[in-house]
Amino acid sequence: MPRTQITLNDDQYRFLVEFSKQTGKSISAIIRKAVDHLRSEEKTPNRLVLKLVGAFEADRPDVSVHHDEILWGEDRNRKGKS
Repeated sequence: MPRTQITLNDDQYRFLVEFSKQTGKSISAIIRKAVDHLRSEEKTPNRLVLKLVGAFEADRPDVSVHHDEILWGEDRNRKGKS
């Protein structure tokens, strides 16, 4: 496992020390878990799909307003409203 060194401000360090005492986990283990959590958030589909915003050009100017009708047609849109 690679080793790394980080610099924390005083509040961050005090928080980690206290959290470590409360949980019985090492500061390193807490940081690794935080990094894993951040990494899993970045891989969620919702965050990945945001990278597509603006990547394509529409063939009509009103797609953002009429996207449901364009994708599903008017009949399906009306069924959902009844």
